Amino acid sequence: MAVHVDVEAVRQVAKLAKLSVADGELPDLARDLERVLALVAVLDEIDVTDVAPLVHPHEQGLMTRPDVPQPGLSQAEALANAPAQLDGCFLTPRVIG
Repeated sequence: MAVHVDVEAVRQVAKLAKLSVADGELPDLARDLERVLALVAVLDEIDVTDVAPLVHPHEQGLMTRPDVPQPGLSQAEALANAPAQLDGCFLTPRVIG
Protein backbone atom coordinates (compact mmCIF):
# COMPACT_ATOMS: atom_id res chain seq x y z
CA MET A 1 0.00 0.00 0.00
CA ALA A 2 1.65 3.20 -1.18
CA VAL A 3 1.09 6.26 0.96
CA HIS A 4 1.73 9.74 -0.40
CA VAL A 5 2.55 12.58 1.98
CA ASP A 6 2.77 16.01 0.37
CA VAL A 7 4.75 18.97 1.63
CA GLU A 8 1.61 20.85 2.70
CA ALA A 9 0.59 17.94 4.96
CA VAL A 10 4.02 17.98 6.58
CA ARG A 11 3.80 21.76 7.02
CA GLN A 12 0.39 21.37 8.69
CA VAL A 13 1.57 18.56 11.00
CA ALA A 14 4.62 20.63 11.97
CA LYS A 15 2.35 23.58 12.73
CA LEU A 16 0.03 21.45 14.87
CA ALA A 17 3.05 20.00 16.70
CA LYS A 18 4.42 23.54 17.13
CA LEU A 19 7.66 22.57 15.38
CA SER A 20 9.75 25.04 13.46
CA VAL A 21 10.67 23.40 10.14
CA ALA A 22 12.54 25.19 7.37
CA ASP A 23 10.91 25.05 3.92
CA GLY A 24 13.98 23.26 2.57
CA GLU A 25 13.49 20.39 5.03
CA LEU A 26 9.84 19.75 4.13
CA PRO A 27 10.44 17.49 1.06
CA ASP A 28 12.85 15.26 3.02
CA LEU A 29 10.43 15.05 5.94
CA ALA A 30 7.60 14.14 3.55
CA ARG A 31 9.70 11.27 2.13
CA ASP A 32 10.62 10.10 5.63
CA LEU A 33 6.97 10.14 6.72
CA GLU A 34 5.99 8.17 3.61
CA ARG A 35 8.57 5.51 4.53
CA VAL A 36 7.34 5.34 8.13
CA LEU A 37 3.70 5.06 7.07
CA ALA A 38 4.62 2.36 4.53
CA LEU A 39 6.31 0.38 7.31
CA VAL A 40 3.26 0.80 9.55
CA ALA A 41 1.09 -0.48 6.68
CA VAL A 42 3.27 -3.59 6.41
CA LEU A 43 3.06 -4.18 10.15
CA ASP A 44 -0.71 -3.68 10.01
CA GLU A 45 -0.98 -6.66 7.62
CA ILE A 46 0.51 -9.09 10.15
CA ASP A 47 -2.02 -11.47 11.69
CA VAL A 48 -1.71 -11.23 15.47
CA THR A 49 -5.01 -12.83 16.47
CA ASP A 50 -3.31 -15.68 18.37
CA VAL A 51 -0.58 -13.55 19.94
CA ALA A 52 -1.04 -12.73 23.61
CA PRO A 53 -0.56 -9.10 24.63
CA LEU A 54 2.94 -8.42 25.92
CA VAL A 55 3.94 -5.76 28.39
CA HIS A 56 7.68 -6.32 28.03
CA PRO A 57 9.64 -8.54 25.63
CA HIS A 58 11.47 -10.17 28.52
CA GLU A 59 9.10 -11.56 31.12
CA GLN A 60 10.76 -11.05 34.48
CA GLY A 61 9.63 -10.42 37.99
CA LEU A 62 10.25 -7.25 39.89
CA MET A 63 13.59 -7.12 41.57
CA THR A 64 12.88 -5.88 45.08
CA ARG A 65 14.81 -5.71 48.27
CA PRO A 66 13.40 -6.68 51.65
CA ASP A 67 11.50 -3.87 53.36
CA VAL A 68 13.67 -3.41 56.42
CA PRO A 69 13.42 -0.28 58.59
CA GLN A 70 16.54 1.87 58.47
CA PRO A 71 17.50 4.67 60.81
CA GLY A 72 16.46 8.08 59.48
CA LEU A 73 17.83 11.56 59.94
CA SER A 74 17.29 13.48 63.12
CA GLN A 75 15.47 16.79 62.83
CA ALA A 76 18.74 18.67 63.24
CA GLU A 77 20.43 16.59 60.50
CA ALA A 78 17.51 17.10 58.13
CA LEU A 79 17.54 20.86 58.66
CA ALA A 80 21.35 21.19 58.57
CA ASN A 81 21.51 22.18 54.88
CA ALA A 82 18.17 23.98 54.69
CA PRO A 83 18.58 27.48 53.24
CA ALA A 84 15.92 28.73 55.66
CA GLN A 85 14.16 27.28 58.68
CA LEU A 86 11.74 28.46 61.34
CA ASP A 87 10.85 26.72 64.58
CA GLY A 88 12.36 23.40 63.50
CA CYS A 89 10.64 23.37 60.07
CA PHE A 90 11.77 24.05 56.51
CA LEU A 91 10.91 27.59 55.49
CA THR A 92 9.86 27.82 51.84
CA PRO A 93 8.72 30.67 49.62
CA ARG A 94 4.97 31.31 49.62
CA VAL A 95 3.36 29.42 46.71
CA ILE A 96 -0.27 30.54 46.99
CA GLY A 97 -0.80 34.23 47.65
